[in-house]
Amino acid sequence: MKKTYFNNIFHTVSFNFSMNRNFLLFLFLLPTLLFSQNESEANATYGKIKVDNSDLKIYSQAYIHYPSIFRDFDRKARYDTTSFEGRYLDTTYANTIKIAPDYQFRENYEIVALDIYDGGIKEEVWFNFKKNDGYASSLTRNNPEINAFTGMTWVLKGNLNRKEFKKKYVYKERKSFLKRKVRRQWTDFRIYYDNDAQVFTIQLKNLSGFIEFEAYPKYSSTSRSLKEAQEKYEKVYANYLRTLKKRKVKFDKKLAKRQAVFYTSLNKYDEELWTSFQKNYMAEEERKLSREDWLMYYDRVIANELKAMGNATPIIENLIRSIKIDGYKIKSIPLLSPQNFSQDNNMTKTLYEKDNGDKLAITDILVVDITNKRYQKYAGSKGLKAISVELNKNDESILIAWLRNGDIGYLTADEFNNIEINDERQALIQLNIINKKIASVQMIRNQLNF
Repeated sequence: MKKTYFNNIFHTVSFNFSMNRNFLLFLFLLPTLLFSQNESEANATYGKIKVDNSDLKIYSQAYIHYPSIFRDFDRKARYDTTSFEGRYLDTTYANTIKIAPDYQFRENYEIVALDIYDGGIKEEVWFNFKKNDGYASSLTRNNPEINAFTGMTWVLKGNLNRKEFKKKYVYKERKSFLKRKVRRQWTDFRIYYDNDAQVFTIQLKNLSGFIEFEAYPKYSSTSRSLKEAQEKYEKVYANYLRTLKKRKVKFDKKLAKRQAVFYTSLNKYDEELWTSFQKNYMAEEERKLSREDWLMYYDRVIANELKAMGNATPIIENLIRSIKIDGYKIKSIPLLSPQNFSQDNNMTKTLYEKDNGDKLAITDILVVDITNKRYQKYAGSKGLKAISVELNKNDESILIAWLRNGDIGYLTADEFNNIEINDERQALIQLNIINKKIASVQMIRNQLNF
């Protein structure tokens, strides 16, 4: 004779295999009677799974594994789509290269430098973009638009003298007179032309930000006049912009092409990952849903996990998840050799049978210590091989066993304490059986009062 709940009232039920028709009907309706609630929310059906609040059910542990499997799989954030101009405006880029966040040496990225030109008029500050000492190759490779000004030298427009200009734009301040000069270097630059004033603005960029000043180009030969150079400004600057535009178009086109290839590969991988996820973790009912519908179902489960878990199929993973939500923790069991079985450690070799004496093939066993809110899972033998289980009768404990055919066997706390163990630490345990077709997680928990 076993106790069960019906509308919060204890009823005594005899689990007898010679059940009459009315009792079978009662068992069939029992889960509905146990968990029916008056909900005012509208029902929502996704595929074959009905997920309104009153009938929300967990079919598998897929919802537990979904975040860990897809957590780092963001199809948008993984690819850098920053455009050519966007990279110039962002100081975390050197030219078009993304600067590593843990960089140690600025000179790996700041490779553009200015240099004083000594062949100009002494009263003026003449300078160039540095090309000697190894600077030429990187300059013409990364900023080929500067070649539009070939044959010309820049002249500073402003109040700085040569010494002041060198200190601000060419060399860093030395900490000691004995130390060699260290050049100021830049990650990129742009040149802008004011046609009305016939003056150019040179904007320099480094890891710290932007700085700019005005200047104008003259032919390097002092015998050629400024007016002669000014007559070429529009043409020279047009060549500068043309080359810069070619760089921009080429980069953005290549970026778009690589992005398309990346997303195609990523989407294919995503589809394969989803298919694998369905196969490895989802129940059959879930596999029938589209991805969009399953994610809607997933959101509802996450929002109402406790209720959904109560309606869940009572596989061992679902039952463990249910009690973990209530604060139960796994109990560690030391590894024991066959010689270690004794009264002290409570380990017992167990076999299982029905009340008619038929032996049972067990796949999994769960022993729950209700007093201390601990649980321990044991792998079954799926045959007639004894299963080693810790049977501690000092606390209120229950035992739940999963049969090979999917049915559920159990012992109440009283039955657990009355297990007969022989002198060799062996026990033959007779289980109460619940048919898998009518069982749910909450039904088992209510039946065993935990």
